[in-house]
Amino acid sequence: MPSSRQSLFARALSVLPVATLLAACPQAQAQVAASSAELADVAAASDRNIHQQALLEIAFARKLLAERQPEMACRLLKGSLPDANTEAERVRLLARCSSALREREAAEDYYRRAIALAPDDPSVKVELAGLYLAMGRSQDSSAMLSAAAGQSAGPERDQLESAAAQLRANDPAALAANAANKAKPWALQVYMGLTWDDNINAGPVSRSVPAVIGGIPVTFDLVADAMPHKSAGAAMGVNASYGIPLDGRFSLLFQGAWFGTGYFERQDYNNDTTTLAAALVYTDKAWAASIQPNVRYTRLDGHLQESTPGVTGRVARSVTDAVSLTATGGYARRTVHTDANRNADAWQGGLGALAQLTPQLQVGGEYLWQREQAEAAVYSRRLSGPSAYLQYRIHPDLLLGANLSYTDVRYDQAMALFAEPRTDRQTVVSLSALWDVSRYVGRNMVVRAQYTNIDNPSNIAYSDFRRNMFSLGVQMQF
Repeated sequence: MPSSRQSLFARALSVLPVATLLAACPQAQAQVAASSAELADVAAASDRNIHQQALLEIAFARKLLAERQPEMACRLLKGSLPDANTEAERVRLLARCSSALREREAAEDYYRRAIALAPDDPSVKVELAGLYLAMGRSQDSSAMLSAAAGQSAGPERDQLESAAAQLRANDPAALAANAANKAKPWALQVYMGLTWDDNINAGPVSRSVPAVIGGIPVTFDLVADAMPHKSAGAAMGVNASYGIPLDGRFSLLFQGAWFGTGYFERQDYNNDTTTLAAALVYTDKAWAASIQPNVRYTRLDGHLQESTPGVTGRVARSVTDAVSLTATGGYARRTVHTDANRNADAWQGGLGALAQLTPQLQVGGEYLWQREQAEAAVYSRRLSGPSAYLQYRIHPDLLLGANLSYTDVRYDQAMALFAEPRTDRQTVVSLSALWDVSRYVGRNMVVRAQYTNIDNPSNIAYSDFRRNMFSLGVQMQF
């Protein structure tokens, strides 16, 4: 071909589309089609080989984890070839081996990736809840279990919701965690039971009360109605909360609670308490904080006794995987509708610690200070003392608890007829057991038994009392 024609042909090749050239040359078209089919076959064979290799590596990693060789399992999985069909399981196993190596932040990241890859698998969320529990992050564990319960059905759902409710700590940050983690934003708890109280009126130990009149010691004999009264009764309580996430760290939490006791023999001591609160809650991996305006109303025999609006602040900091520290502070204005002299401003502060010693054992303690400045100085007082609690799960369905508190109470001024200001040394011991019976009744139900002893020795005999309370009932979580 002459050079001029060659150059024209070359220019034509450079500007004509490949499809046009193939259409003009059927032989070339057939060759390209054959080559594309061969390449597709090679690619498919390569994908099958990679998938088979990934399956073998995952199986071997599971074997290494079963033989307690998490370091080798992690090394194997990190060097695996990418395979879309097995990526969720590979990341999940990486989370397990990282957790076994106590690389818990890395394990949390892997679990989060596994949840993103398999959002419909509740078992991954249950595993992450177990990691949070080992890290001492009970509120995150509770929220993750609630999320898993939302994707489950039947008895499994009831058991997960029950476990989430029992892990939920009694603070706003824990209750708001469900909403912040896109779990169910609301919670409702109902309690119904029977109670026995051997001193419903906090009557004194002794009927004789020493006093002083004009500097002369005298002794009063109390009337029979002032002495301790025993009675059985029925109790009912309702707790509700609703959380609204604002962003990744802030949430709003609304709470309401009502609890009432009616006695069979002394209806004039029937009582109930209503509490309403709203909180702004901040949470991240290490910190949790809340500020909570609240109000409480107390009634006796159908008549309003006290109303107490106030505000409470709380800060918690995780210092290790298993230990967190807390600080609380607050102010309240108590109005006593039956005696204005008892109206008081109250300031409160406290420091505490919480430790998840094992997945089954949790312990905590707090030291509390409170100052109440009443309208009448004889009712102004200072309170201080420690409290401690322990929770131990001896079986997946059985949780035991123990609480102990001691409070030193000192009044500012002596009351009429008494030579010295009142001083109390109150000790409260409480034992409880929660038995999850969801697997038997088909719903989220817990049988709750509790015994409480109050010993309140006082230098004023009229205030020196002892009290024993027993209760047995069922608690349902919705």
